[in-house]
Formats: sequence, C-alpha cells, structure tokens
Amino acid sequence: MKKLMLFAGLTFPLILAGCSADHENNASNTSQQPPVLEYKLGSNDWDVITSHTDNKKILEAYQIAVEHPEILDYMPCYCGCYEEDGHENNTDCFVDEIQNDVAKLDTMGFG
Repeated sequence: MKKLMLFAGLTFPLILAGCSADHENNASNTSQQPPVLEYKLGSNDWDVITSHTDNKKILEAYQIAVEHPEILDYMPCYCGCYEEDGHENNTDCFVDEIQNDVAKLDTMGFG
C-alpha cells in the first residue's frame, strides 16, 4: 500500500506539470499570443500542426481528436484545464470549436 501511495504521489504532480507547462509560459509572457490553428475538415492537410512540431504522436492525437471526437468526448481530462480553459474532456484539449467545415484547434495538445 505504501508503494502505491508513493507511486501515485510522485506520478500525479508530473502529469499536472506536463499539462500546465504551456499555460504557465503563456501567463508569464502576456504579450505573446498562441498561434491560431485552423484545419479544414476532410482536407488531410495537416500543415497547421506539422509547421509547429515534427512529433508524429502529436499529429496523430490531433487527427484522432478532429476525426473521431466521439472517442475523446468520453475521456475526462485531469490536468486542471477545466478551471482555466473550461475543458470538459480530452477533445477540448485539442479542438476549441468546429464551425462549418473548419476546426479551430487548441494548442494544449502540444504539451
């Protein structure tokens, strides 16, 4: 039981730090706005993501969030982004909104 508590005690802060690192950087530098990321649904043109990162796992996460939100809608996010950004599930961490055929993406997915 002690080992489980120790593991949980050490792991949980790491998860929180990873999720909130981007928000802390933005809070300390208020003059810098996050980039506007828009993806035209069905275009398969992911330059909006690949121009910011070459990490294939990040690209795949955005693709799944946009193309299959029904999966991430049922996965709650535990990093505290509800209080700061109003996120209610993992989809919200990647997609801000979809209007017509354009998805406005959230930068939280970059980590």
